[in-house]
Amino acid sequence: MDEPKKFIVIVFPTGLQGRIWSTILRSQMFGVIWESPDVPLPRTLQSLHRRGSLPDLLIVDTRLHHLQPLHLCRWCQQNNLNIKILLVNGHQPHILASERQWAITQGAADLLPRVCREALISTASANLRRTLDLLKIQPFDQHAFVTSLLQMGLSTYPNAALNRRVPCKLR
Repeated sequence: MDEPKKFIVIVFPTGLQGRIWSTILRSQMFGVIWESPDVPLPRTLQSLHRRGSLPDLLIVDTRLHHLQPLHLCRWCQQNNLNIKILLVNGHQPHILASERQWAITQGAADLLPRVCREALISTASANLRRTLDLLKIQPFDQHAFVTSLLQMGLSTYPNAALNRRVPCKLR
C-alpha cells in the first residue's frame, strides 16, 4: 500500500517565493495549500487540531510580520500542537547560523533562506532537500523537480540562466 500523501500548508505573500515553493512541493506530489497571509493561523490550526487533520508541515515566510512567525512557533509548542513549522526568510539569500539557531530555540523546525532566481535550481534543490529531511523522506523525484522549475522559470524569465552559481542579490 502506498504511503499517504503529505499535506503541506504554505503561507507566503503573493509573489515569486510562494510560486516557487508551491511548484517544487507539488512536483514531489505533496498536497499543497497556499494559504492567505490574512488567515488567523492560530484559530485555523486549533480547528484542524480538534479534527485531527493538522498538516504534516507548515511553511511560513518570515516577511509576514503581522503573523509573528516566531510567536506562532512558540504558541504551537505551548498549545501542544504537534506540527512542524519551517520558516523561510523570503528576503535573505543567506541565513546566519545564529539566526537559524534562534528560530529553532523558538520552536521552528528550521529557518531557510529565500530561493534565488539567479540560482533557481540549486537554491530550490537545497531548500527542498532540507524540507524532505524534516518530513523524513529520502529520495526526491529530480526529474519532476527540474522539469517543473524549468517550465516555471522559462515562462517567467525566458532569458535567465537558471542554474548559475552566483551570489543572490538583495532586492
